[in-house]
Amino acid sequence: MEYYKYLRQYVGQRPIILPGSVVIILNEQSEVLLQRRHDGTYSF
Repeated sequence: MEYYKYLRQYVGQRPIILPGSVVIILNEQSEVLLQRRHDGTYSF
């Protein structure tokens, strides 16, 4: 939420568009597939 407050200092009351998505990807065995990040951690 602090990020929005930071942006508001610069854009005032104009609309802020922050695209994003949340998905769970399953394989044929209904296992959740994870993404390996470049820093070696997993992104859930």
